[in-house]
Amino acid sequence: MFTNPVIRGFNPDPSICFDGERYLIATSTFEFFPGVTLYESRDLVEWKYNSSVLIDEELLNLDGIENSRGIYAPTIRFHEGTYYMVTTNKMGLGNFICHTTDLGRRWEGPFPVSGMGIDPSLLFLDDGRCYYCSTGDTDGVKGIYGAFINPDDGRLEGELRLLTTGATGYSTEAPHIFHRDGRFYLIYAEGGTEYGHHECVAVADDIEGPYRDISTPILSHRDRKGHPIQSTGHADFLQLENGDWIAVFLGIRQPGRALLHNLGRETFIAPVRWRDGLPVIGNDGRIETESEWLSGTRAPLDTLSFSVPLEEQNLLRVRVPKKDSYIQDIGKRTMTLIGDEELSTPLGKPTLLLFRQQEFREEFSVTLDISSLEGTAGVSVFYNSDYHADIAVRKTGNDEFEASLRRHVHDLEAVTATINGRGDKVRLRIEADEEFYRFYVEGRLLGKASIASFATEATMYMTFTGTMIGIFSEHGKATFSE
Repeated sequence: MFTNPVIRGFNPDPSICFDGERYLIATSTFEFFPGVTLYESRDLVEWKYNSSVLIDEELLNLDGIENSRGIYAPTIRFHEGTYYMVTTNKMGLGNFICHTTDLGRRWEGPFPVSGMGIDPSLLFLDDGRCYYCSTGDTDGVKGIYGAFINPDDGRLEGELRLLTTGATGYSTEAPHIFHRDGRFYLIYAEGGTEYGHHECVAVADDIEGPYRDISTPILSHRDRKGHPIQSTGHADFLQLENGDWIAVFLGIRQPGRALLHNLGRETFIAPVRWRDGLPVIGNDGRIETESEWLSGTRAPLDTLSFSVPLEEQNLLRVRVPKKDSYIQDIGKRTMTLIGDEELSTPLGKPTLLLFRQQEFREEFSVTLDISSLEGTAGVSVFYNSDYHADIAVRKTGNDEFEASLRRHVHDLEAVTATINGRGDKVRLRIEADEEFYRFYVEGRLLGKASIASFATEATMYMTFTGTMIGIFSEHGKATFSE
């Protein structure tokens, strides 16, 4: 059986392309660095980390970016040997394009496109022209706007024109245009990226319209209360070499009874079937966790390995990482972190190395060197600077330490448990399940934290990310080993 989601954990707003050898999916990263994560697959089932697009400050400036701002939904396309990625830096550059002919090299750009709107997309036409679209707002008219573009430098070749205001006009976003059998199909999401999320389509005979909006969603779980998959939408299409069409889109998995999710918005995949000239995703717009549509082996869960160079791992840091704060000794299999900020610093750049939580039940463990510890360090379940729970360790003597369970929820931070220990090293462990995170010091339970503390629905403002787990250092230096 094939199991969704295909890319688990905080991997929202997927876009897909095929370069002749492999499929590539790009996902959003918001205030985390590096920006725009790329995954690759040969069979559409086993997805592995390939690289990240925005890997230095020249391409990605996140300094001062608020939580859940920064890099919004990317679109990735492959055309005549070149990869094109267009995305948005919210509160920053706006919409911009980068491109490369080799995913192993630095991307060219960024080339600014427009400060209006979010969720930009590209369509390469058979005549060699390229069409750009995104959300927009002109004279109070919100909707999807488009124009022809030079994708190599980001220059629009004409004014942005309104294509549609949407089927309902509520949070009309995430547009992509496709050409099939002489017609143009503009797909877009509506309803907000929460429990009313769904995917719509509009049809035109010319790429610039007029477009006819179809009122019935082509993907929606908004009426499937109790189903483990919710909030489906924000889709992108791809036509396979055999002529079939597929869609990738975001959704969430619910861990239990309450309307809460802590893993973030994840990447799902389903077939697109054409009926009376219109696309429908999955089974009449619905999908299941398991199906026989595809077969293959899913990739294993990500791990943090100190024996593999950081740039080769699917890891995230917050905003602009201080370059000299992450010191890796591959031979000794250690990672030394130097931090001068606290995790709760508003708009901060704490020294924090994170990987996305991918399943409700996971375990993470690491050893912290007490003998060389300066300041405070440990492990963290991290959503953002306002929502995290940490084992914070500080040295109290030559071979003595204090380990505290520190929780930050909304604007309240408190230490809820503390134990003391002895030794030149300490093993720290986090165990996750559908209800709690449990924190252990040398096998001893320090305390626990509810997953509700890391759920989008429980945050004090709209958030778009997901829970991550990792290691940190505050006001000093700390060395970790596997």
